[in-house]
Amino acid sequence: MADALVAVVVVLLVLGASTAALGLACATTAGVRAVRRFVRPAPRVRLHRVVPTPLRYVWITCDSPRCGHLQTQHYPAGPGWVSCHGCSTIRPRP
Repeated sequence: MADALVAVVVVLLVLGASTAALGLACATTAGVRAVRRFVRPAPRVRLHRVVPTPLRYVWITCDSPRCGHLQTQHYPAGPGWVSCHGCSTIRPRP
């Protein structure tokens, strides 16, 4: 019976020591990360970014079956060419 009691005490001491070591490792890691963030902060991420739309576009009937031959917005895609907003088909400017 005394041997079982000694074994339980040893197991509890080993578990306690491993828990303390793990806690110390976690605290050290958290401290290093906090110092790193303070010294070199992460760049800010813009969540709501406003993308300006081109001012010049024309409403042209798209020849693509994907757009259903409807009039869609066509943006400039180079000199004399326009690109469909719906299907990205590039065609000559009318």
